[in-house]
Amino acid sequence: MATITQRIRREPALVSGLVTAVLALVVAFGVDLSQEQTGAILAVVAAVMALVTRAQVTPTDGPRDPNLRA
Repeated sequence: MATITQRIRREPALVSGLVTAVLALVVAFGVDLSQEQTGAILAVVAAVMALVTRAQVTPTDGPRDPNLRA
């Protein structure tokens, strides 16, 4: 389970694309989801992955150059 969590944190775009592809396959093979439901699921996945991505790329320290102001 730790490797799945690590993969999600390292590759949030991959996870988002995978969920989108799986959802499209599920709908194509007969699961009855409306366009609104599909859109809501994709919106939630995009929001969660955006938060994961932001946590990974947001700097936690100020600039290292003493001549720059933070």
